[in-house]
Amino acid sequence: FSGLGGMPGAMGDGASGYLSEQSAEGGVAAPGAPAPTTASQDKRRALGRKRGSESTLRRRLAEQKKLNNDAIVERFKAAAEPESLSSEELGFDADAGNLGIDDRAAERSRLYQTVEQTREWVENNYYQLPIDEQNSDLVTAKQFWVEFAQHDPTQPFYSTSLAQVAEGFTEMMFALSVLDLPFQSPEHEETLEGEQLTVKLKGPAVVFHQQIQPTTSRDEDSPLLVSQNFFAVDEGFHQEGGQHSGKFVTGEFLIQTVYGCQVVVTNPTPVKQRLDVLIQIPAGAIPVDRGKVTENQSLQLEPYGTQGIQYFFYFPFAGEYQHFPVQVTKGNQLIVSAEPTEFRVVEELSKVDQGSWDYLSQFGTNDQVLEYLETKNLLAINLDRIAFRMADFDFYQKAIAVLRKRHAFNSVLWSYAIKHNEPVQINEYLQYTDSFVSQCGVVLDSPLLKIDPVVRKVYQHMEYRPLVNARVHQVGKQRQILNDRLHAQYHRWLKVLSYLRDVSDQDRLSTIYYLLLQDRISESVKEFQQIDPSQLETRMQYDYVRAYLGMSQGDLVLARGIADRYAEYPVESWKNAFALITNQLDEIEGKEVELVDDTDRDQVQDRLAAAEPTFEFEVETQTIDLSYRNLRQVTVNFYRMDIELLFSRNPFVQQYSGQFSYIEPNMSQVVDLPGDQEKLPIELPAELRNQNVLVEIVGAGQRQAKAYYSNSLSVQLSENFGQLRVLQQDTGEPLSTTYVKVYSENNDGSITFYKDGYTDLRGRFDYSTLSENSLENVKRFSILILHDGAGALVREANPPTR
Repeated sequence: FSGLGGMPGAMGDGASGYLSEQSAEGGVAAPGAPAPTTASQDKRRALGRKRGSESTLRRRLAEQKKLNNDAIVERFKAAAEPESLSSEELGFDADAGNLGIDDRAAERSRLYQTVEQTREWVENNYYQLPIDEQNSDLVTAKQFWVEFAQHDPTQPFYSTSLAQVAEGFTEMMFALSVLDLPFQSPEHEETLEGEQLTVKLKGPAVVFHQQIQPTTSRDEDSPLLVSQNFFAVDEGFHQEGGQHSGKFVTGEFLIQTVYGCQVVVTNPTPVKQRLDVLIQIPAGAIPVDRGKVTENQSLQLEPYGTQGIQYFFYFPFAGEYQHFPVQVTKGNQLIVSAEPTEFRVVEELSKVDQGSWDYLSQFGTNDQVLEYLETKNLLAINLDRIAFRMADFDFYQKAIAVLRKRHAFNSVLWSYAIKHNEPVQINEYLQYTDSFVSQCGVVLDSPLLKIDPVVRKVYQHMEYRPLVNARVHQVGKQRQILNDRLHAQYHRWLKVLSYLRDVSDQDRLSTIYYLLLQDRISESVKEFQQIDPSQLETRMQYDYVRAYLGMSQGDLVLARGIADRYAEYPVESWKNAFALITNQLDEIEGKEVELVDDTDRDQVQDRLAAAEPTFEFEVETQTIDLSYRNLRQVTVNFYRMDIELLFSRNPFVQQYSGQFSYIEPNMSQVVDLPGDQEKLPIELPAELRNQNVLVEIVGAGQRQAKAYYSNSLSVQLSENFGQLRVLQQDTGEPLSTTYVKVYSENNDGSITFYKDGYTDLRGRFDYSTLSENSLENVKRFSILILHDGAGALVREANPPTR
């Protein structure tokens, strides 16, 4: 339906955000292309159809320039009157004293704006993040959030761990939202006395400070540093105060247990170092993880750089074993080495940390394990180590309850739900088993598995605007969607629907949106009639579509009633959408309308087109019926002609007016137009009433010529904006559902179909706008206006200038 602009935000909640930008097939006109000025346009046309002598050409150009100048002066006068357009809306600066009349005319020629590229719009949920990047990694568990959870809500919250939450925009904004800091910081007082800085705070603040303190020195010959430590692979670290720290083994080592050695070499000098590092596993040990008994590695350490090496081993038997430490050499010279180590390997540790997860998970009681799960940091342990306990149904139930309460999911532990036949846990387990879910289709609703394409991020609703279709009717056996991105999205939605047993009312509303993008109004109405609004999550989107379809069916009372209910809606994008409906209804009734959104291209175009000087006339029964708008004066020229001969030479009637451009008219008269009316009859001169006459009217830089042919249509053409308006000639009423078909004569001389459609309830039709990049190649338009009761009319128009 012309004029509603692709239903902005039709399915969203008003928080739609930009995701990606794309164009329809073939693209759109390049933004920022230089627009020819009025003067250059006149000159090019004059040279292209040059007739007669040089003196005649110069005289006609001078007359045209004067007409253009007079038109611009009239626009300046109109801008100073009440209820007129501002200078910004007219496209030039009325206060610029050094702006000449010709320059202002050039500014007017740039009023037409090329339609923007079609964009895909989705609900962001997270700021400027596509759906596939919206996951749990955006905000991870850190000490900052532990402190926030534990703080007294009656006291202001601050955290010494604020610097931890700085890995991404989402995490930083979440942290700032819970800090009790003012939106505007007050001026604090700072006093420096000697080496002491005193800050007197005037409000809540976060203070970071850095201090240099002395440390003990090491007297070593080598400038390089090396360290060598051993750790159990199952417990490579532990936590203290929310911080990870190494948990190294220094006493007894256990047989049949994998250990690792961590070697760290540091270069504290400003010189790059090329070194060789010799490592070997302890005597009596066996290498693992594709390791070697002895190995030499070459390192290249950047200035002040550090590099680590790890290798792994285990002891098959108990005993005492020696270990040759790591050796760092440069060339043939030993630079630094670690201290030798003696390993005491036992079958059972004489001193066991019975509170560690490594011990409890294997040797503790079920109650001890459950207590550990309730009180310790679950992110720091390997939950797989208690999988063998899950075969016990009683322990399984208690463990799952604890883990669910602490939001700690483990796929291995949850898989025991299948053994115990627990449907709730089976559903939870399958939700995280992507390899299985991917084989079950896009949508599934069963007791054991529910697949929601939106939750699983395989589908999301998208909106497309601005989107202008070239054809309103289906051509051929199959309907075509030329925009490839919309084509793909629509078929994704059809695939989702194909998996549904019953289509919900919310799904029907989404379907209607995609149908309306294809101008399939009748099908949209049928779908809409099946919706029960009480079953929808939100009512506003339903009401907008209802008003939209109401206007398409001519139910203006319904559309206005809905729009009035949302006149003060707090979300600006939706408020403007309903206000635009009200504006169109006002225009249909002939009322004065206001611009809702000065950044909306279609609204600005409509506004400027409404203020553009325009006129149309018909010649019937020896009378010129002149319809005009925003015009003060016109010049009427009369040419005698042999219409039969002219038509035989060129069937495009409007084109032969150019053959009179440089011929003296047989008669001319200047007609002043009353400002309080929009129509004026002009009698043909008595001596020309019985002649075949071409009537040419010139005004506001526009020139039109017509001969006698009859119809009851009145067409107002705005070439600068690529729009026309069809009215009933006798009553001036807008003619809606008038069929308009447009062909273009292209720069290469070919004539091709351009677009077609129907006028809206205002009688308006935009004949130039397409999402495809077609306007750049158009030389001229030929437009057929066809109405069942009012007859037919062919008009020709130049493409809009930019």
